[in-house]
Amino acid sequence: MMFPVQLNQRYLLGGVITLGGFVFATFLYVASAWYLDWQLANQQPAPAVKMDTDANARLIATIPDQHLFGISATGDMPVTNLQLRVTGIARETDANNDNISKAYISIAGGPSKIFQVGDTLPDGVKIYEITPDTVILENAGQLEKLPLPREKL
Repeated sequence: MMFPVQLNQRYLLGGVITLGGFVFATFLYVASAWYLDWQLANQQPAPAVKMDTDANARLIATIPDQHLFGISATGDMPVTNLQLRVTGIARETDANNDNISKAYISIAGGPSKIFQVGDTLPDGVKIYEITPDTVILENAGQLEKLPLPREKL
């Protein structure tokens, strides 16, 4: 079925007007982006700021005393004497950045079982924290570490 010629001309005219509008809007966008880039490139440099070299030297001198990457909580705690062995650690966080890591722990040479923070092992030992290479245990109110064994190359 053929459309009347007038109807086809209306569609053609509407398409041309729409296309012209898009071309004009694109031209305006490109021109404004060019102008903003031109302004940014031709800005006057900011005036130089005078630095207090004594204050900077004092600040730099304090850096070695700071713990830039945090303090290791596992460094000064004892290794546990319990018959436990970490066979693997799966580190993971949920959408709220909460630690939901799992640790694979072998108890008294048995097969590994999966544990997470808050779980209780035999003798009332609780899993306090799971780090990338250590499981922190709470044993009778004392924190002990159970390291993931590493093979030396």
